[in-house]
Amino acid sequence: MTDSVSPSRGDAPGAPIATIYQNSDQVAGILQQIVSQPLLTEETRDSNAAGGSDTAAGGSAAGKISGKAKAPFIGGVELAAEAQASLSSSWTQTTGTASRQQFVYSQAYNLHLVRKFLEQGSLITRLTTAEEAEELRPGSFVEYTTAFDPVELTLALDVVSPELVEAITRYTVERDYISRFPEGGGHKARVQHAEKMHLEAEAKGGLARAITNAVKADTRQETTREYYGRVADEPALTVVTICDLAHFIVDDPDRLLDGTFTVIGKVISAVELDVPTFSRNKLLRNLAPTALDDGIGKLHELIEEVPEVGGVAPSELVELKIDSRVRGSSIRVMPLAVFS
Repeated sequence: MTDSVSPSRGDAPGAPIATIYQNSDQVAGILQQIVSQPLLTEETRDSNAAGGSDTAAGGSAAGKISGKAKAPFIGGVELAAEAQASLSSSWTQTTGTASRQQFVYSQAYNLHLVRKFLEQGSLITRLTTAEEAEELRPGSFVEYTTAFDPVELTLALDVVSPELVEAITRYTVERDYISRFPEGGGHKARVQHAEKMHLEAEAKGGLARAITNAVKADTRQETTREYYGRVADEPALTVVTICDLAHFIVDDPDRLLDGTFTVIGKVISAVELDVPTFSRNKLLRNLAPTALDDGIGKLHELIEEVPEVGGVAPSELVELKIDSRVRGSSIRVMPLAVFS
């Protein structure tokens, strides 16, 4: 990032953060709109330095020798020699250094800049009360801290798989047929009864599997997950945070349920009161909340009829939190990042 778009070090907001969810494309796009220029993803800087020295040296040497020697055919002669030399030398020494530095601008840094710029421009609301939520409109930037709860009805579909529903349906049909197994009629009657049992179990099991697949598709559990965060109690304010599973940085998206996290995002719906849990689903929104409440009530009654386990009532062992509505005020938010 160039110096012209980077806040000074003294303006850094608080302690560094660790993200578990970040829509990096959205964060980069918002930052680019703010600074109105392309964003650097990495930068390389090269530096070179060189130096040297020259050295020279000079000098001279002289000498003289004399003596007598006898040469063949000539006789004795007297010899003398004199020598003189001049010496000089020079050398050059050169040294150099080169270095390369490479900088990478991470998505965490982009998020840091977005949060800082939004805060400096008073473009973000730190949401803590229902009254503050009333002032928000779709498109507003918000930041809030909360502990999340899952949507029990939709998360139950992670456990109640189509295969499990099919197996339970087949078992129910087969159990009913076995209880009515013919006592008379001979071998042929028993074979016909078994064939009818097999056909009915397969047909009803396949239908139950198809219906479960349709319900799972309607809740969009394969690509999207909703998390409920209670931001205020009096009056109640719940923020429905709608996450795309592809943008989780951690492998387990339900890590969001393990603690308290801060969310920065954009509001996508105004405040609503007592919204039905399935109001955004294409199929399940046709199910009246009162009908769902009645069904949940019947389920509680069935649990109460189960015999005690070790002297403890089943209702004390199983706590159902299923609710047909988001109680009190609620808004829906598309998160840019979730961090701690």
